[in-house]
Amino acid sequence: MTDLIEARYKEAKESRDPEIINNFLIELGKNPNKEYLSFLDFFMNNLEKQLYERVKLNVVFVLGEIGKEIQISEAYLQKLIDMYYTSDRWIRYEIIQAIIKISKHSKLNEKIIILMGNALNDDYLPVKRSVLTMLKNLEILPDSIRAQFFRVLNSKESEILDLCRQVLERLFLSTENIFKLLDSSEIYKILKPQGIRSLLLMKFTSISNLETFREFVINAGWDVSYKEQYLKEIDTMQRILLKTL
Repeated sequence: MTDLIEARYKEAKESRDPEIINNFLIELGKNPNKEYLSFLDFFMNNLEKQLYERVKLNVVFVLGEIGKEIQISEAYLQKLIDMYYTSDRWIRYEIIQAIIKISKHSKLNEKIIILMGNALNDDYLPVKRSVLTMLKNLEILPDSIRAQFFRVLNSKESEILDLCRQVLERLFLSTENIFKLLDSSEIYKILKPQGIRSLLLMKFTSISNLETFREFVINAGWDVSYKEQYLKEIDTMQRILLKTL
């Protein structure tokens, strides 16, 4: 740690000017180092609430940059969780970005996975987009976020739906596996007609796969109204596919 960094830290530590603190934090982010965690500890634990709110975004940024280089303890992950649920959308976005960076070297605990699932329902589009981008790198869809993922299929945002398609392609799910996911915990009830349509367009682009899925739905013990809605959308999809033959 250089004398210059130590001097800058002392200045920021003794200051109540958010610009001085933010400039120092930005400087730390340019060359992240494990030793800088002690600096973050001070700002996270000792600043009065009003001042901390004005520097929190850069605290999160630096933590993410350090997490790209080293393993981060669960204590810091918990701080990110606590901040997420009490922050505005810009900071929530930065928290998700930090978690993505940290995941390169640190195992994400169940609380973080649940947070990512909740973030899929965030009304701020960049947050939702970032989570889906992260999910593209997973080989399985965690149980605790399956429902939230399928809920996203109800979106009308083309970019979001394209990311959902990429996630599903990454998972290499068979027709039977997709049905089982819908069947478990009655996830099938989450999908609205728009969501059913999107799922069919993503995963059932052949007559044979579509017919296999139809049989699963017909034989399912689903509530009749939902079953009818799925079969209606399957019929529509079948007509579309037949026109392309």
